Amino acid sequence: MINFTREIFKTAIHSKNILDYKDQLTSPKTGDKFALDINLNNGQRFYNVTVGRKWIYFKELYNQAVVKKSAAEGKELLNNKYWQSAKWDWFEKNCTLKAGDKRKKSIYKNWKKDYE
Repeated sequence: MINFTREIFKTAIHSKNILDYKDQLTSPKTGDKFALDINLNNGQRFYNVTVGRKWIYFKELYNQAVVKKSAAEGKELLNNKYWQSAKWDWFEKNCTLKAGDKRKKSIYKNWKKDYE
C-alpha cells in the first residue's frame, strides 16, 4: 500500500507541482485523465479526473465515490484551483515578511502576468 501511495503521489497533481500543469488545468481537453488533489463535496482528497465532452468525472482515489460535474462547471473548478494556487504562490514569494521589513506588502493588481 505504501509503494502504491508513493507512485500516485509522484504522478498526481498536488500542491507542490500544480503550477507545472497550467495548460491541463486551465483548458482541459476531452479525453484528459489525471489525478488531482482538490477539495470537493467530501473534503480535500485525491481524485482521478476524467474529462468528457459533456461531463467531468472526479472519482475518489481510495474510495470509489464519483462526483459528476458538467463540463463548464468542472472546467471553471479546475481553472479556479490553478489560479488560487498561483495567487498563493505569488503571495508567499513576494508578500511575506522578511527580516527588517516594517510592514507586509500587498498583492499587486497585475500579479497574474508572472504566471501567464
